Amino acid sequence: MPFRSPILALSLILPLVAHAQTAAINETDLSRGATLPPSSAATVDEATAPLVNPAGLKGVGGAELNYIHERSISRGQTVDGIYLGDTFFDAVALGLSLEWMRGSVLPDYRKTTWTLALGGPTLSVGSSLNLFNSSANQQLNHLTSWNVGLTLRPLRAVSLGASILNLDEPSRGAVMLPRKFDFGLGLRPFHERLTVGFDYLFSSQDSADKGTAQVMAQGELLRGVVLGAGVSRSFAASHDVLFQLSLTLNSPHLGATYAAGFAPGGTDHVIVLRASQKRTPGIELGAGKVALLDLGHELSSSNGPLALLGGPEEDPYLTLTRKLERAGRDPDLKGLILKINSLPTLGLGKSMELRNTVLALRRSGKRVIALLLNAGDTEYFLATAADTVVTVPQALLLINGFDAELSFLGGSMEKLGVHWDVARVGQYKNAPDQLTRSSPSKEQLEATNALLDTGVGVYESAVAEARHLSVSQFHVALADGILSPARAKALGLVDEVMSPRDLEERIPKLVPGARYDADYAAPNPAPRAWGERRRIALIPVLGDISGGKSREDPLGVARIAGAETIVRALRRAEEDDSVVAVVLRIDSPGGDGLASDLIYRAVLSAKMKKPVIASMGDVAASGGYYAAMGADEIFALPTTITGSIGVFVVKPAFEALANKLGFHQQGLLRAPLADIFNLYRPWTAREQKAAQVWVDAFYDDFITEVAARRSLGKAQVDAVARGRVWSGADAKARGLIDAFGGVEDAIAEARKRAHVSSSEELELPVYGEPTGLFASVAGEDGVLSHLHLTAPQNPLSDGVRALALELGVPPLCLIEPGVKARLPFDIRIQ
Repeated sequence: MPFRSPILALSLILPLVAHAQTAAINETDLSRGATLPPSSAATVDEATAPLVNPAGLKGVGGAELNYIHERSISRGQTVDGIYLGDTFFDAVALGLSLEWMRGSVLPDYRKTTWTLALGGPTLSVGSSLNLFNSSANQQLNHLTSWNVGLTLRPLRAVSLGASILNLDEPSRGAVMLPRKFDFGLGLRPFHERLTVGFDYLFSSQDSADKGTAQVMAQGELLRGVVLGAGVSRSFAASHDVLFQLSLTLNSPHLGATYAAGFAPGGTDHVIVLRASQKRTPGIELGAGKVALLDLGHELSSSNGPLALLGGPEEDPYLTLTRKLERAGRDPDLKGLILKINSLPTLGLGKSMELRNTVLALRRSGKRVIALLLNAGDTEYFLATAADTVVTVPQALLLINGFDAELSFLGGSMEKLGVHWDVARVGQYKNAPDQLTRSSPSKEQLEATNALLDTGVGVYESAVAEARHLSVSQFHVALADGILSPARAKALGLVDEVMSPRDLEERIPKLVPGARYDADYAAPNPAPRAWGERRRIALIPVLGDISGGKSREDPLGVARIAGAETIVRALRRAEEDDSVVAVVLRIDSPGGDGLASDLIYRAVLSAKMKKPVIASMGDVAASGGYYAAMGADEIFALPTTITGSIGVFVVKPAFEALANKLGFHQQGLLRAPLADIFNLYRPWTAREQKAAQVWVDAFYDDFITEVAARRSLGKAQVDAVARGRVWSGADAKARGLIDAFGGVEDAIAEARKRAHVSSSEELELPVYGEPTGLFASVAGEDGVLSHLHLTAPQNPLSDGVRALALELGVPPLCLIEPGVKARLPFDIRIQ
């Protein structure tokens, strides 16, 4: 492509890794140390930064070791230096360097430098203590000096730096170390690919008009190949002009730089070798890696007894999606093995979302292999996104089609003598039916069958396309029920049946030239941008919506999306200037109506200041939809369970059961409806009417808000509401959602609406994670909530949750007082 801009052409011949100054050579300055490749007081951020600006050490971003060898013809000097640096707690950096100077003009001596830098990504300060030792010059021996510096990076494209070297201007006999000043300005007009620095340097021995002006530039020619250039001009009588060019080659953790300087007295040659803990963009070495990702382990919750202390734990699913996103951006990763061994927490919606992520991995050039050990339909649905599907000889493949389990306790309640009072709007709002009926209503069968039909259609067509089968051929496999691995291969559902050892041996064939890396971890590269990175806040609404704080019990059966936690998270994101947008991640059947409304109002408040995008997972219904509808845009999967716009009130009456047990209650009232929520007796006709009026008013407010937010007529909303559950595909056709997509699509839309380019590095912090039962002891932002305790895996969680669903145990929120906006009940499509 022809160069259309001289600036672009310059960016291809200037550097990115050289971190040093093209300073004027001072033959009598014994404190100068080694010469660095082109840099500026505003741009240095490696272990060698104290040579120019001690504050720059704060940007080292992890343990780093540098070695420098310099041979200066102009000074008649050879320098060798070792430079160490590391950061701690993201706020403190420590450095140590040793430099040996030898030459024919100046005495041989050693300089030892200790550096401390403090601060954050926007502002940092630093100080260095230099100790000099020389056996050739006793006046230099044991001399010390102090350096100080400051770095200010208020914007991604602007950095300011200032340093004073030899602040105390020490002297001993004829040896004097002059105080030197450096003021620098760094600019990045094309983000991190081009860095330009302008410096003005002078010393206490110079007048203001006899300093030195310096210009440097660093540009990334190709990934891992960096060119640099610098020029400095002295304003002294000699008007010396010095030039320096550099070339750097980087791998992710290693780097090598050669810099050549040109001065009136001769040339200067510098070699820099770097080894760092932080990962930087580098040249790809070798044929690449193949990694294994155990999805069962990744998606399991580690809740256990220690969770009672309130240690925050990020949602495993959100963690997995970001890990896969980072893997997709890793050029060293050539292939990924997905180990799939029963994923009970993965519904059809999230399975489809992960499947799309796997397809995106393949489009990025990764080869994906699915290894099936124990798989049902949702697990197999995910596996078909891979290039190759492999199973082991004794795998359990329960690929037999979808069903929905509807459980009812009405008969049990009748035998117990428990009566349930119900007030609701809409024949489809049948959540109370789980407690009052012994069989499904025709409305519930209609809605559930529609969900099944959508899910089956998406599932069968996607599998047939991926496996190059017709739908009728796939039906043959479903008819077998439980497939043996050999039968699955014969029917075309899997490609190979082999042991894990055989799979490891065949990796070079499946992913040509790559090697298996058992210890691979998806990299999280150190930020290259200056200043504090902007953020898109992820706010989860996971589980039954209720008042109070988000929480999860130790057994993992109940997960509560607390309105207090979520509203606080939205307010934090709204007020945080570093947050440019919000993604509300919803996987909730709904719950308490008031709590849902509070979240909705907080969403409306947040979106007045910044974009808010809603992302729906497996289910975002009733109160979950209520929370989402205030967003600027709503994303869902075609198989997401959503809608269920409606409300109800339900109350048990234990009078008959109590009488059997010999228990009686007498109420003493001071108002006609004072005991309307009494759990002993059923409602009177007057109480039933009052409850119905209350529910009708709440429902009217609900559909009014939906109509306003979705730009629909109120009658249109009422026609698709009344508690009716929809698939994501049907919801989109009826205007209840905006687009199909997963959480990554929602993040991309949030970035777009916030006018953030796709090349800018962003942080994706999660605000408002569930905490343990005792989190309120210290408050959610207190001491206990920041104890990142490693809890043991709890093998009971998934089993207990599955048993509770199988037995039809209703969520406890159903019997709490108040209007409920919740899914009819836990619909399981499997």
